[in-house]
Amino acid sequence: MLLLYSMNDLSEKAKKAIFLTSNLKLWLGLFVLGIVITVLAFFIGFLPYINKATNFFMIRLERLTSFSSSLRAIIAVILVIVALVVIIYSAYRVYKYFANANDGLFENIYNESKLSKGKNIVTIGGGTGQYTLLNGLKEYTSNITCIVTTMDSGGSSQLLKTEFGVLPPGDIRNCMVALSPLPDDLRLIFSKRFSPNSSMKGHPIGNLILTKIAQDDGFPEALKKMSTLLRVRGNVLPVTYDKAELIAVAEKGIKCYGEEEVTKKGINIKEMLFNETPKANPDVLKAIQDADLIVLGPGSLFTSIIPNLMVPGVKEAIKKSKAKKVYVMQVMTQYAETHGFKAENFVSWINKYVDVDYILMNTLKPSDEKLKAYTKENKFYVEPLAGENKKYIRAELISETNIVRHDSKKLAETIYELK
Repeated sequence: MLLLYSMNDLSEKAKKAIFLTSNLKLWLGLFVLGIVITVLAFFIGFLPYINKATNFFMIRLERLTSFSSSLRAIIAVILVIVALVVIIYSAYRVYKYFANANDGLFENIYNESKLSKGKNIVTIGGGTGQYTLLNGLKEYTSNITCIVTTMDSGGSSQLLKTEFGVLPPGDIRNCMVALSPLPDDLRLIFSKRFSPNSSMKGHPIGNLILTKIAQDDGFPEALKKMSTLLRVRGNVLPVTYDKAELIAVAEKGIKCYGEEEVTKKGINIKEMLFNETPKANPDVLKAIQDADLIVLGPGSLFTSIIPNLMVPGVKEAIKKSKAKKVYVMQVMTQYAETHGFKAENFVSWINKYVDVDYILMNTLKPSDEKLKAYTKENKFYVEPLAGENKKYIRAELISETNIVRHDSKKLAETIYELK
């Protein structure tokens, strides 16, 4: 068993080495070409000297061959042993040098090289849903652009936006943490919060870092530096750099101002507006244009997904894009903004902005015990759409935890395999 494991491990390493070598074929080819040119130059410029040196060594080689066959064999064995010792020891020293310089260097290079060849995926949303999706997708490709709403008006994000005039950093920081390949104990440092009762008012560390860099260097530069800190696989982009606020027109013409109020009071929403028209981030429009796949959600319909589609130019860019478009249906309704919603209500709202190629729906119903607990919060399971339709993709997508939400691995795998 141990031998079989070792052989499988060796085979896996060989496959990775071949993969990396194939990626380096251009540079290896140029390296060999350089050696050939150098040898050719020596032959052209130093041929007489090479002939003299060759004759010198050939005369001495002939003297060696004049020895008896047994003596020649002994000399050959000694030379082979010396050569093998030199080769093995030098290879060991090279290995130790790289191993000490960066633990797991070979594995990291292999992973990054492989992921760089993955699909070009654009995700649109915010909140916990985007974190879940990105946490899984980063294992399939590093060509990810996450487009995040910037209309957050609650908690730490609102405090920092009000005091320092920056964009709400919460959802952006959350998505960067999700796309980081660092170990959990390192990347989750950026999500650690100070006590709400302290002078730091519950701010996550990452929000403070983004805010300070944005103050000094501007928000685009803050995104770059934070991405470098977390070694983010892909890009996280705000849908706009303008400071716009959400307005929801709910039942009986009641208006909800700000993302937080929409979340808490937006029952039976009829229309979504901005207090002022924001301008789309040009990098967002370019990413949509170049995408192979565009994923809407998962996330809060009226506060995470639709606000991105409302920004002028975004839905138009999605319609023009040749990418496949997929909408990830919510697993549970949210009180108040999607209270009483059925699957068709979610789809109807999405269709007001874009026509999707696929609707991805969970089919694994949570236990009665879990559903009962959610009922106390006025949250209900969203039954998948029935009937045959080439757009409908049904799969078991939720995790087996106490919290009913999408499973990162299942969701990412299902999305990545879409054609």
